[in-house]
Amino acid sequence: MVRKLSLRLWLITALILALLFISSGIFITHLLTNRQLDESAQRLQLINSLRKQALLTYFETASTELTFWSLNPKLVSKQAELNALWDNYAATQGDPGARLREVYVEKNPHPKGQYRELVDTGIKNSRYNEIHVELHPMARRFVTERGYYDALLITPNGNTLYSVEKEADFGAALLDDSWRDTLLSTTFQRAMATPGKVIISDIAHYQPSGDAPTIFIARTMSNKNDQVLGVLVFQLPTDELRQIMHFKAGMGESGETYLVGQDYLMRSDSRFESSSTVLQKQVETPAIENALAGNAGVMHIPDYRGIPVLSAYDYIDFDTFRWAIVAEIDRAEALNKVSGIHASLAGLMALFYVLALGSVWLIRGDDIESQEALSLMLDTDNNEPEQPI
Repeated sequence: MVRKLSLRLWLITALILALLFISSGIFITHLLTNRQLDESAQRLQLINSLRKQALLTYFETASTELTFWSLNPKLVSKQAELNALWDNYAATQGDPGARLREVYVEKNPHPKGQYRELVDTGIKNSRYNEIHVELHPMARRFVTERGYYDALLITPNGNTLYSVEKEADFGAALLDDSWRDTLLSTTFQRAMATPGKVIISDIAHYQPSGDAPTIFIARTMSNKNDQVLGVLVFQLPTDELRQIMHFKAGMGESGETYLVGQDYLMRSDSRFESSSTVLQKQVETPAIENALAGNAGVMHIPDYRGIPVLSAYDYIDFDTFRWAIVAEIDRAEALNKVSGIHASLAGLMALFYVLALGSVWLIRGDDIESQEALSLMLDTDNNEPEQPI
């Protein structure tokens, strides 16, 4: 009876120990998982913050350079002179834009895409050509070294009288019906409506540049009497944004950062797509919704590929538009370290469990021997013969 009772007690103890170790393992695993996710979230938020600051610095630099050149006395003087040449030609000879395109595009000895290489047309007694020879090498070098695509000078009436690239917008009347709704024209119109303010456009396809995604920044140019002489425009490609957003340090195998506009279309390329996703890929996740609403934080969501990710989101405001900026990593990769710890933890807990059971077994054995010895003593005492009186 004693042996059966002790065995039952040992089995109950073993079960209690098993439940204790299992619950402890679950608790520690949960604690480690949450800690790893918190560390990953903090890292993603830091990466997001660095990307955001890099983007703001890029646009602030471009705006500062635009302001510098729009206030440059020499360039302002040349703009005034070009305006006068345009008006004089229009009054006496015809369409200045058509003439500029004939000389610098149609008769350009360089192939399409290299029109910028023409500096001097060789036309005698052409004040425009003289100004072009003076300005063009400097402007061409500036946009090349600064990573811009084009620089344009536009009259107050919307006539593009100079361009580094000499694309279809060179010589164009931006307020005509065929141009009025283009990205360049709307940026110009906003600049004219707010003299002295730097205007930044959202990314949009721009047909004269091969329908490539483009950004324009613009600012008015004025003389000493604050008379607006026109608008200076820089055309920015999306290459710099791609370099900023595709910086891979700290992103692991599945991490990426990307931008999304208020139309839910990407403003940067996906790391996982072979072709460009700018203005092509639509992303409507809860993280994007929160960012476009002006919030920042971290969420566990399926991304635009349907893969569970840890998503850190924020927003950037430019001029009249907002972008969501998101840093994400696959949840599975974020928990890789914890997965390795799980196996070690399970082995360690199993070892402790075996040791605990062994200790209980030894204690049980000692207890049984003691109880058996006591029983024998009691039985011996009971079996002694009665002594006569």
